[in-house]
Amino acid sequence: MTAQPARRRVKAAAIGLAGIAMLATMAWPAAASAATSGRSAESMRQQSTAPPVIVNCQQKTQVRPGSIILACADGNAYTGSLSWTAWGSSSALASGTYAFNDCTPNCLSGHGHTFAGLIVLWGVKPLPGHAGVRYFTEMTIILTGNRSYTAGGKQETESQTQTIPLSNFGGA
Repeated sequence: MTAQPARRRVKAAAIGLAGIAMLATMAWPAAASAATSGRSAESMRQQSTAPPVIVNCQQKTQVRPGSIILACADGNAYTGSLSWTAWGSSSALASGTYAFNDCTPNCLSGHGHTFAGLIVLWGVKPLPGHAGVRYFTEMTIILTGNRSYTAGGKQETESQTQTIPLSNFGGA
């Protein structure tokens, strides 16, 4: 098996998942109107016009950030160089990088690894303590290229997809 067909399969899978995310974004308004029929018109207008946010490690809300730190304590995992192609009412899609410290043999002595990928945000919920503000509660990272690295003399391979819960306090 050559690398070329494998790359095509990875790209096809990534495009397929991105398409699913976009369909979910377009389907949200109809589902939301059916689910919120008992709410006031003003409440529904605010929810439909304000885009969902990401909560960063400083507990500030952001829309279309250039990076998202996942490990707030030490910054050892994050997405970066984010180029957003969509930011809808129920999902968002970006291309960029996923980087992390392998923490082998420990996080101080570990090495950083960076991989190209697609970032999908989803799972919109109300942000506690912030009336009318909704935030993304899930992030799926789809790695689109090489996923192998060496840590502690061992060859490792990252999963092609990873879903990470996002906190309303920032990070994962």
